[in-house]
Amino acid sequence: MPGSGSLDLWLARRDEVAGSDTFICDVLSRYTGLPPAAHTITRGRHGKPQLAAMPQAPAFNASDSGDWLALAVGGATALGVDLECCDPGRDVLRLARRCFSATEIADMEALGSPRALGRFYDYWTLKEARVKALGGSLGRELQNIAFSLARRDANGVAIVELLQPAGDRAWFCLLEPLPGYRLALCRVGDTDPAPRLSLLRWPAGEAVAGDRFRLLAVSAACSGGGPQ
Repeated sequence: MPGSGSLDLWLARRDEVAGSDTFICDVLSRYTGLPPAAHTITRGRHGKPQLAAMPQAPAFNASDSGDWLALAVGGATALGVDLECCDPGRDVLRLARRCFSATEIADMEALGSPRALGRFYDYWTLKEARVKALGGSLGRELQNIAFSLARRDANGVAIVELLQPAGDRAWFCLLEPLPGYRLALCRVGDTDPAPRLSLLRWPAGEAVAGDRFRLLAVSAACSGGGPQ
């Protein structure tokens, strides 16, 4: 089972699993030592999945988009993950002006097309991962969460949370796990140092090589961590 300092991210093609709940149970069985059929998925008020009657189970959260599913597993700290297939036909600036902060909108406008498309999904996945970590409602809380993405040095971009819902501070990570996709992770609670992140491919459990994904940004306030 992942310790407090580690976080596993599993990626599976949609045609490789029977469904989201089956994928969750199959993966979690590798951590609990129980057969997948022994796990029962329930959902909280706003749809966050959890294991019924299993208080010692690791924290987890799932997302799916396009042809892929993602599952984050790690320790006992609340997690949120959001995977999005970037739709080039979407009017992202129009949508951002309805539900993003002024800082986020200005950033997108300064980038211009087509880079604004990727930045929209950067912010969107970060927001959704944060809401999901807390088990909240995206519709209610989307406008109360905001981020800044700024280059900190030659090593990458820093994620700074400008607005946030009630709750503990969080660690964030932003990835391009596959071409045309964005994925954000949020881990709430004690986040210094940052967790060690492992990307694993279902069903073999093989680590995803670093040349097959891009690490786009991590939280500014945390040290260490990052994909292994």
